[in-house]
Amino acid sequence: MFKLIRRWLIRQSASVDRDTIADEIDDDGELEGSYLFMCAMASGIATIGLLCNSVSVIIGAMLVSPLMGPIVRLGLGIATLDINRVFRALGTLLAGMGLALLVSILIVWLSPLRTPTPEILARTTPNLFDMIAATLSGLAGGYAMIRKRGGTIVGVAIATALMPPMAVVGFGLAVAQWRISQGALLLFTTNFATIALSATLMSTWYGFGGRATRHAVAWQIIVGFAVLLPLGWPLAHALRDIAQQTRLLNTVRSTLTQTLSDQSVRVLDMQIDDSHKVLDVTFAAQHYEMKDDTSLHQALVSALPPQLSLRLNPVITVDPTRAELTRSALSAGVPNTAGSGNPSISDEAHDVVRNFPLPLLGSQIDAHDKQITLLIAPTTEAPLSTLKQMEDHLAAQLGGWTVHIVPPPRPLPPVLFARASADLGSEQITTMQLVVWATQRWGVKQVSVEGRASSDGKGTANLAADRARHVRDWLEAAGLRASMGASYPLPDQAQIEETNGVEAFRSVLIQVTDPAKTD
Repeated sequence: MFKLIRRWLIRQSASVDRDTIADEIDDDGELEGSYLFMCAMASGIATIGLLCNSVSVIIGAMLVSPLMGPIVRLGLGIATLDINRVFRALGTLLAGMGLALLVSILIVWLSPLRTPTPEILARTTPNLFDMIAATLSGLAGGYAMIRKRGGTIVGVAIATALMPPMAVVGFGLAVAQWRISQGALLLFTTNFATIALSATLMSTWYGFGGRATRHAVAWQIIVGFAVLLPLGWPLAHALRDIAQQTRLLNTVRSTLTQTLSDQSVRVLDMQIDDSHKVLDVTFAAQHYEMKDDTSLHQALVSALPPQLSLRLNPVITVDPTRAELTRSALSAGVPNTAGSGNPSISDEAHDVVRNFPLPLLGSQIDAHDKQITLLIAPTTEAPLSTLKQMEDHLAAQLGGWTVHIVPPPRPLPPVLFARASADLGSEQITTMQLVVWATQRWGVKQVSVEGRASSDGKGTANLAADRARHVRDWLEAAGLRASMGASYPLPDQAQIEETNGVEAFRSVLIQVTDPAKTD
């Protein structure tokens, strides 16, 4: 068996013109103006494709990138122990990398698009499979160049994708997101080193450098391990994290389905905040109550690692099976940045949901329309005025986003009047504006108003009716349908006024009467 393999290798080695092929590889890896021009063009194409989240544009950058040439030349130099060839290949490669970085940084600085897209994030978390893919691609690339299979080089260029990770490094540097640059640089280094060593192996296989090189195979193996082991450790660690997160996602999904078995549930997003050791779970459900929240916490906490706490973000929707968030759970290790762009969910929006100071019953983020909806939990005691101020503050903070804070169901505030007055001043209008805001957030279209008067006022029943009419007219002008009534005197009004004062009766009460909202 081994004799047959050896004979086949000898035949393969004898069938190639080593001198001619070595000259061609040297030419492909030479530092020339055309090489630098193609590096600049490939970097520009890759950066634009990454910013626009366009896969086809990124593939175009892979095809025109000339970085494979000096990398294969480096592998040939290691195989032949030609130090001059090694240093010339490294010089060519470093020049191309430096120019590619400058071009990508410049484009990001000039571009209004500075949010990490899914295509950018996908190149920030390399793992051991990336090294395996680069090894196979390097072997295929070395074989294709030695055997002059030019069509195969196209597939290798797409498989290894050398230029897009370098463009992501430039993006991270331009927007000061160091972990993005770090992850992309690890991916590029993995591809670069593995392809070079694979080309070394293929060149040795085909007998480049003669017998002296064969005696140096042991030295080459040592060098290979010295390069690959430091790279393989973080990649293996990343692959282990992905496996753990996948198991964790399956556990969360099954627990949600079992606990909320009376409805359709779908996990939309799961992220691990490493700095705070918190698992954020965003899921879609048809309804969600406090008892569901308690049951889920009890079921999930027992299934989580002891050092990890839990934060649930329910999204209430009619059909959870059609709800979707585009951010993958496998990208949880990437830090939040200024946003994730269209069509992905903005990280700023996620930060609003995660860091909102009041308990939430649910949330919804619409990346297409740039709208955040926060459903406040019924246990919250914050007044409507505070919730409205929080909504205005968030809307101002998130330029271009619409923020809707939905208050929990509660009585609407009464419109208070001065003694013997039915006039609408700034205080009354402010209260009615809060009423309109709350009913809009609830989806309410119809209310009833009931005018009241204190016993020390003038006109009594007429005053109560005037107050109710003024409030009704203002609310209808604001878009609400309002029915009107007046009550004077109320049962036990005199006794209540004597005990609690008369101020509460100088008012108009507003109640929700929309049939769709009264259940």
